[in-house]
Amino acid sequence: MRILLPILLLFACNLQAQVYTWINKDGVREYGDEPPEHAKKASLPDIQSVPKDIFARTPKQAEESESEPAFKGYKQLLIVSPKMDHAVLAGEAGHLTVELFLEPGLQPGHEITLFLNGKPVKTAAQLQFSLENLDRGSHMVHAQIKHQGATLIRSQKRRFHVQRPSILNRARAQ
Repeated sequence: MRILLPILLLFACNLQAQVYTWINKDGVREYGDEPPEHAKKASLPDIQSVPKDIFARTPKQAEESESEPAFKGYKQLLIVSPKMDHAVLAGEAGHLTVELFLEPGLQPGHEITLFLNGKPVKTAAQLQFSLENLDRGSHMVHAQIKHQGATLIRSQKRRFHVQRPSILNRARAQ
């Protein structure tokens, strides 16, 4: 205990040490805690502080908060393909690929739902959907993005037409 007390006092004195500045004989500014006669007390910048909750964050949360800005919503969701009034020809057997454009990119946990004639047909975290065996006639397609049940953005509706042969137009057997 007798040894510990003087060591602690020396340490405390060093923590309270003043910093001085002066110009040496070569014209260079110097700093130190033992000043020559013409030294002045140095004004130092404030000590940098660390947010209190930094240690409460998981490494993943800390990385996300530093590297990526917070999600502020989608700017646009567009149907790139098919074009308005596109015709799906008979040779394509009623198959159509719907391609979407999204800005910014799809966020984790968000899902895109594709609607055909107002009814949901596919839901996934992707920007390309394949529709198979479509009935002949005109159809409307649109997409929307949801997160935890809330709709975040919707695309405009896009009309396309499926041309398939009718069984009524078969060649008659003779």
